[in-house]
Amino acid sequence: MRRLSMFMAMALLAACGGDSKSDDDSTDTTDESSDEADATDEQNPDDLNPDDAIDIDAPPVSSTDPAQDGESTFTEMTTTIPGSTGSRRLPATVYVPSDAGPRPLIVISPGFQLDRVQYESYARHLATWGFAVVLTDYADRGFFADHAALGADLKKVVDWSATQTIVPVDATKIGFAGHSLGGKISVLAASSDTRVKAVVAWDPVDSTSPSVAPELVDTVAALAVIGETTNATGGQFGMPCAPAAENFQKFYAAAPSPALQMTVNGADHMDWIDDPTCGFVCDACDPGSATPEAVKTLTRRLDVAWFRKQLFADASMDVWLAAPTDGSATVVTK
Repeated sequence: MRRLSMFMAMALLAACGGDSKSDDDSTDTTDESSDEADATDEQNPDDLNPDDAIDIDAPPVSSTDPAQDGESTFTEMTTTIPGSTGSRRLPATVYVPSDAGPRPLIVISPGFQLDRVQYESYARHLATWGFAVVLTDYADRGFFADHAALGADLKKVVDWSATQTIVPVDATKIGFAGHSLGGKISVLAASSDTRVKAVVAWDPVDSTSPSVAPELVDTVAALAVIGETTNATGGQFGMPCAPAAENFQKFYAAAPSPALQMTVNGADHMDWIDDPTCGFVCDACDPGSATPEAVKTLTRRLDVAWFRKQLFADASMDVWLAAPTDGSATVVTK
């Protein structure tokens, strides 16, 4: 059992971080998503039923800080979205604001071996600011999933969203966001999809082929990255979760203007998920000194401010894209 646990840990760290950009990494595309999806995810992928939606009343804005919830109410519902080939399916939760008219669309992708439920707080927060949000699991959750196929799936989520009358999407205002692997896949998909105007990557890691930094970042939409350096070295079993050679700083260095890099002091790679005590996966990374809630607050603020700035040319967001005055993070831009 100890030998098996060690193998699983090494495989996890190699996929999440580590020097693993080899062509062989994409040969095993074992699909584990069917074991993870619940019964509600098995509905017809073209059938979003508003009668099954959950009504959620968002709290009113307490200040102009975009880290606070906005004024929009929204509904959320589950579905399954067709992927890039006939056999691929992405379990998803869709958040639809009650605001009239077509809404900007944000698609959120999870970290490696992490369920989409770990990112519900971000999706709900964006929805309170009037964004339609699609939060997905991957069609392939194997240890050696094909990243190019995951990127192709993400573009299909945009295609699907554009056909849904219950999700009135403004096709001129589309953004991607994601954590770790999800940050990389967001950049990968956006690099070949001109519909995507902005990306926010949460501590992205450019492990496994195809690499995106610097190869593809220079073709991506306006990019903001937020990350940490606690897990740039060291790590459980001697493998860092977000190695310096593949971390968020490499994405920013390769990105054209406009781009933003926020470094959160004392954060660790797992501070971005809603339950950082999630077990084996979360235990693979060395802990930092920052609190997870402080990291999530900075991220929620960045998400709203960056997407409003890039999708709506909202200059009022500029003040919220600066470094926080409490010294919790540093910011560079270009």
